[in-house]
Amino acid sequence: MTHPVRFLARARAWIRRETEYLAERRPEAAANFLDAIERARQQLSEHPVSGPPGIIPDTRRLVAGPYILSYRVRRRTVEIFAIRHSRQRDAREPRE
Repeated sequence: MTHPVRFLARARAWIRRETEYLAERRPEAAANFLDAIERARQQLSEHPVSGPPGIIPDTRRLVAGPYILSYRVRRRTVEIFAIRHSRQRDAREPRE
């Protein structure tokens, strides 16, 4: 059974900014980034508790290359609320 995966507004904005940043410097890196995000989405759809617990209660994290996706499962839907590069600080509380 697969679960729907939803990217909340902050995560969608981060994907857009990161893709633009990478595309300006190296288009191949932007494509690789989007592929990694799609593979993570598929993994979470099939295995919603595959990442370890996050630092925020009732959340989890999934590593996708050098990126960390912070997510929670609510009403059988996986909600990705933040994405960051592993060199950045941890994600804050979900907003939606």
